Amino acid sequence: MIDVFNKKEDCCGCTSCESICPAKAIKMEADKEGFLYPEIDKKLCIDCGLCKESCAFQKGYDKSRNLEEPNVYGVKHLNNDIRMESRSGGMFTALSDFVISVGGVVYGVGYTNHLYVCHKKAINKSQRDEFRGSKYVQSDLNEIFIDIANELIEDNIVMFTGTPCQTAGLRRFLEKKFISDEKLLLCDVVCHGTPSPKLFKDYIDYLESKHKAKVTDFEFRNKKLFGWEEHIETYVIKGKTYSSKLYTNLFYGHNILRPSCYNCKYTNVIRPSDITLADFWRVDDTLKDFNDNKGVSLVFVNTEKGKMFYDKVKENIIFRKCVNEIYIQPNLKEPTKKPENRKRFWDDYYKNGFDFITKKYAGNNIKDILKSNIKLVLKRTGILKHLRR
Repeated sequence: MIDVFNKKEDCCGCTSCESICPAKAIKMEADKEGFLYPEIDKKLCIDCGLCKESCAFQKGYDKSRNLEEPNVYGVKHLNNDIRMESRSGGMFTALSDFVISVGGVVYGVGYTNHLYVCHKKAINKSQRDEFRGSKYVQSDLNEIFIDIANELIEDNIVMFTGTPCQTAGLRRFLEKKFISDEKLLLCDVVCHGTPSPKLFKDYIDYLESKHKAKVTDFEFRNKKLFGWEEHIETYVIKGKTYSSKLYTNLFYGHNILRPSCYNCKYTNVIRPSDITLADFWRVDDTLKDFNDNKGVSLVFVNTEKGKMFYDKVKENIIFRKCVNEIYIQPNLKEPTKKPENRKRFWDDYYKNGFDFITKKYAGNNIKDILKSNIKLVLKRTGILKHLRR
């Protein structure tokens, strides 16, 4: 029997192996950390080897279609209302609006079963709107690759947005199935790493236990309340909005990321997609007077197909081409570094639970809370900016 991967650092969880298995011998199962990995039913496996051949994470991804260098732009949607509903500059909406307008379908990340993060399909703008905004959790792809293959067989235009490992996995899956991706627009995001679904569920449970009521809405970064450049999450309980940085702090502590994220193959500017989307951090250093703190998208046009789709939406965006490389973010250079205390973090979690790790690793204690609140007040009043001069 063929093993799909040797160690967990070799598997990004893209589901390509599960989707391509002709014997239906592979199922994605969650490990103790809550990440999905392929499990093989030995009784069903026929040793065809397609699971390993379809793994772009281990076998490498196709770079033959990429332009010699990507065309890089700063982008803002012309409609400010759309921009404020988007996490950065609204480029995802511009592209997906076009795809929907010509009868295509859009796949992106939304929720099911009470804030369970997963990929879904949209055939109209109302359904698509759920995909706006960052979701700092590894999404469950379920049978999305198979669904996309069926749409392409029906000759429909398809847009898929995901992490680079997901887009690379989808392209390899279609290649091994001999399905043309001519009408597929692949969009990846500049990814910091994918956190554990289990930890996010624990966080929602923690909030509901704290307030003794259900969380009815959640935003990982609330731009409307705190501006584009802030990373403050908000949640709604009984119609009231609360803000927090507990999950944010866990995310940036890097302990809750999938093991393969520290071994990422896609931290460069040769992307496994047609178009790459990101927040344009350091935009002020690259494009003067372009930032109004309402959000700017960093856009890489990576292929000729990407150029074709980009040209279709130009009339709906304001864009400037980047002429220097200050836009290159850390995760366009190298993977997020694995923390030295990652094992201790998970040992603490297994032994003491979620509440304990928020206090030890996420600043959920009186000293850190006071420090954070003072910093927020100083920032809002402009005092902090004055002190830094």
